Amino acid sequence: MSQQQNLSRRRFIKKCAALTGLLGLSPTMFPEFIARADASPNSVKAQTWKFAMISDTHDADMQHTQTGVTAYLPPIISYIVAEHPDFVLQTGDLITGAQTLPTSPAYKKFDMQYTNYKNVTAPLAQANIPLYVIRGNHDFGLHNGEPALSQAYMAAIAGTMPQNGPPAAKGLSYSFIHNNAKFIMIDQFVNTSSGIVTLPMDWIKTELQNTQGARHIFLMGHSPVFSPDTTASSKVAQFSLFDQSSLQSQFWQLLTDNHVTAYISGHEHLYFRGQANGIPQIVIGNLGCISSYTPTTVDSRLTNVFPTTPVPNTQGRPGYIVFTVDNGKNSITATEYWLDQNNKKYVYDSFALIS
Repeated sequence: MSQQQNLSRRRFIKKCAALTGLLGLSPTMFPEFIARADASPNSVKAQTWKFAMISDTHDADMQHTQTGVTAYLPPIISYIVAEHPDFVLQTGDLITGAQTLPTSPAYKKFDMQYTNYKNVTAPLAQANIPLYVIRGNHDFGLHNGEPALSQAYMAAIAGTMPQNGPPAAKGLSYSFIHNNAKFIMIDQFVNTSSGIVTLPMDWIKTELQNTQGARHIFLMGHSPVFSPDTTASSKVAQFSLFDQSSLQSQFWQLLTDNHVTAYISGHEHLYFRGQANGIPQIVIGNLGCISSYTPTTVDSRLTNVFPTTPVPNTQGRPGYIVFTVDNGKNSITATEYWLDQNNKKYVYDSFALIS
């Protein structure tokens, strides 16, 4: 896009933003619409471009949270805006939602929590950076779901997402093409109960077969496919894909057969990456809550890549990841940033996904 076109676009956005005041519209609605409109499939093949990812932005203090959103999200959004990515992806758990306890002033106030989330992420839309999200279990409910929470998500979030998913999951599962990459966002909570993950397998298979000429294919879901801790046990299903061995195996075989670039998730409140059948699994759930990580407890079917030494929860920090795609070199590199005690970012991990 030329400098003149950029200036024209800014003038247009400013005029439209001023018009919202005359019409009595919410000041946060229009920038979000601009971002969504700009997020349509892109035929322009930029030489080098970026996208950023976050996950699990819920407040860890379920007992006292005022907003349902972690206090670490505002500085991370500011850092992401400064990166100038083409868009941002989130793999679920936008708010504390169903896990908010009765002692919190945000208890059962799901509309308010999503409003807070949209207000915190508004700088992305104001910078014309689209935000694509999927649900996590905090956005679905406890074991059998919570209708009021699902309704709040559909009203506040799902309607702004692409609507090309399965009939039962419009705005929940969807895909889009950007430059030379395809992104498949998978909801894991349609027609589920008792803490069991569901996947639209037929739709995923069709999406993987219909690459539309994309060189890279990324899949995103809330739950990892391979567990970071096989020693942990629970008598109650916790919406973890790795607890469902048959679906887990079918899904990963589908990814293997179609040579996907990576599967990226949250849910587990830590950062780690590994490979199975040559396909990377990257878990980025370390934003709103931090858990410990021990490489020796990782599912043996996954080759652990990073970190290689234990990370206790006292040493883990909130983070986000930025991917850089270089079409000329046919390379993809990634940098995981963490925040220190003063919310200053630093590089925790840097690697080549494709070199």
